[in-house]
This record gives sequence, C-alpha cells and structure tokens, in this order.
Amino acid sequence: MPVIQPFPVYKPCEAGNKIDDLVRLLNTSIFKTEYMDAVSGGALVATGLKSFKASLTSPRWTTSPILASVATPSARMNLVSAALFDLVCNAEYIHGRVTNRNWIYCNRHRLPVGDEAHAPYAYFSFLKQCPMCCQDRGLDKRLTGAQHKPSSHHIGEITTTAIAYFLALMGASNERPMSVGTISKQSHDVDAMAWREDVLVLFEIKASPLVTYPLRTALEHPFLEEGEDGPIELSQHKLIDVDFQARELSLFLANSGVDIPLGKPVGASWPYVPLTEYVAQPDGLLDYLEAWSEIFQGYSVPKVRRLGREVALGYLANGWGDEIDSNKTKAGLGRTDDIKKGTYQLLKFGAYYRDGSPILPIRGALVANLDPVFMFDAYMSKLVDARWAPAAKFRPSEIEGVTEINEADLYYIYDTVIAFNRPIYNDPLSRALFNFQDMEAALLSGGLDDILQRWGAVN
Repeated sequence: MPVIQPFPVYKPCEAGNKIDDLVRLLNTSIFKTEYMDAVSGGALVATGLKSFKASLTSPRWTTSPILASVATPSARMNLVSAALFDLVCNAEYIHGRVTNRNWIYCNRHRLPVGDEAHAPYAYFSFLKQCPMCCQDRGLDKRLTGAQHKPSSHHIGEITTTAIAYFLALMGASNERPMSVGTISKQSHDVDAMAWREDVLVLFEIKASPLVTYPLRTALEHPFLEEGEDGPIELSQHKLIDVDFQARELSLFLANSGVDIPLGKPVGASWPYVPLTEYVAQPDGLLDYLEAWSEIFQGYSVPKVRRLGREVALGYLANGWGDEIDSNKTKAGLGRTDDIKKGTYQLLKFGAYYRDGSPILPIRGALVANLDPVFMFDAYMSKLVDARWAPAAKFRPSEIEGVTEINEADLYYIYDTVIAFNRPIYNDPLSRALFNFQDMEAALLSGGLDDILQRWGAVN
C-alpha cells in the first residue's frame, strides 16, 4: 500500500484540540472498513484505470458517438472516474447482499422468435421498475418490494471508501505525494482528510451512484400459479423467489443490452472477481463506459426537457422519483439537503480549522461523484464565487461607508468542490493538490503503476 506521509505539526494553535480529535479517529488505510470489500474494490478501480490507459488506441473512442462525446482530454479522466465509482458501488450493492426474495419476473422474451420461444428472465433490481421494459415500454406500476438497496448507513460507508480511492490516486499524482485516510466516526464533521508535512485538507463527502445496474438470470421455464381453469403463467413483473446461488448471473446493462457475465455467486469476493476480469479487457471497460455515459448524457438534460430516449435513460438513474426510486438517492449533489449540509461543513472547516491554524495551511473540500448536473445553475452557480469572513476580521476604513479586510482573511465558501464531472477550484493550493488532469498524466506516464499494482490490478 502507499507510503504514509508524515502528519504535519499543527500545535500550538486554536484548532489544536479539534485536530487532535481527527488524528485520534483517523484510519490511515482506506482499505480498512467493515462495510465493504475494500481490497477488491481497489483492485476493480486499479484494473479499470489500467484498462482505460490501454483502450486509448481503440477506434471505439471515435466511432462511438457516445464515447467520442467524453473523449476530450480535459474531461475523460473525470468521467471515467465517475463511471468507475458507480461500478464499485454497483459491485458492493451486490456483494454479500443478494437474497432469494423479490426478483422481478419478466416474460417478454417468451414471444416467439422464428420457431423458438425464449424462457423468461428474472431481475434483482435496485429500482422499482423492470429495467428492460422501462427502456422501450415506459413505466409500469410501481413494483413495491422490488428495490434492494443497502441501508443508508451502509451506502454512506461504501461511497466514502469509493471516493477515497480517487482522492488517494490524485494525492499520489503529486510530485510531493499526499496521503489520504478516512475518519472512523460517521457522525464526525470530517469524512476524510489528506496530509503531508506542510498541509492538511479536510473532506466532506456527499456521494451517491448515478446508476446501479440489476442482476439478471435466465429461467429455464415459465413460472406457473393456480388459475381458475388450472395452472397459468405468472403475471408480467410479478415478484418471485429465485434460488440464485445455483444460477449463472450477469450484471445487465439495460440501456445497451449488454450482459456482463458474473457466473455463479461463488467465493468471498464475488462479484468483484468476474467484474474485474471483464473490465481488464479494454473492450469490456468500453462496453461499461459507453452504457454509463449514455445514461449520464440523458440525465444531464433537465427532466422536463427530456425527449424520446432521454426519457427512458432517466428511468435507469437513481433518485428519479417515487415511481422508480426515492428522490433521496439522487446521484452526487443532486439533493438540496446534501448541498446545504456540504456548504455548512465547508463554512465550519473554515471557521473552526483553517481560521484557527495560522501557521499550518488547512483547506476544506466538498467531494462528490457528480455535482447537481442539470440543476447546477439553479442550485450552485451563483454561490461559486461567494466569499465570507468572521466579523472580527473587518475594520473601519477612512472612506465613509467602506469596511476593509485583508485579502488573506476573506475565504471562499467553496474553496474547492471536487465534483468528478465538473470540479470547482477557487483555491490554487487545492487545485495543485487534487485534480484529474495530473492524475491522468501520472497514469499515462507510468507514475501510478506502483500504486495500481499494489492495489492488486489484474494484468
């Protein structure tokens, strides 16, 4: 694992006691968590990034309109990271959490094709709709009980670790590397932090995946139930029990129709191993990235302006609305509650840590896999350059009606927002420490080879 950097000297200072508390709660290994298979998640990210590097010579980056739209060097590392974040969350939502109960029965594939009738499928879904039928037949009635998301506490732990992978990689991309660790108390002001001997960065993480694709399995025969005149096939989209342990399963990319084979659920690290093997092949990674990017593009259109396929793509995004999913699970900073909490935490980082540490530079950053995307203008754009300072920092001016303050005492509300799709940097130091362009440069030059190998990348 990466070399842990020396923690900076921070005493004596007003913020000393609060930093003492952070040091006491600091988990210096992002792989040490009881809520997910963090080692396998790191291997999945490392493999995906090595495969992305190998894929850059693929003609698919230009022949696929979807991939071409995210291929610009200034944006591709951002969106590849956002997609891999979702893939880790998707894997962990499945890892050790699949049950026999409440799979969605879908018999649409039994329509005759030539002389052959196809058996039905069953879906283990994280949404309240059939993932296949909502793509071309629109919304059905809400399938209460079909949703299988982890508890909100577990989601918070999963997403914090998944975000920490990318913060660690950005920190390692510096000429003078930064170490990254998480805070072991979920209710603490700080979710994670980065450090080296001359700087400390505090992170507030508000992350949630855009898309979590369902599991799919083919059934050998129709399921039957009692009818008035004898056995009849189950009604479309009825919830059924499935003996999944004995079945071949796949992660179904519903918008592209691609099945990522996962095999039978065997081993403590399933489904990470088959997912990692799939994205280890550049075409496998591009299959996933293309499907994810199409949903991101559809989601980027304001909900009331979506037309045609954009509407259907939105049905696969988390947090669409109650017919599919609760608004509380919107991706990234899609909820105003998360923006409010994140904004308050950045103010608190400034007032209680940065302002109380005159010698050691302390910065705060709000981190999310996605910003509000199509609601960015309504939620955040007019706050990006807003600044604040404690009243004690202001002083009277000789000019009537004017109050003065030193430039160094005037802080941005948003020093830094590391939203993967659209980072905001008002602080030059934070930009130099954590950015996706330096991370991509380090990846392509081989500067991350050691850390990716240590994370267990599949060759």
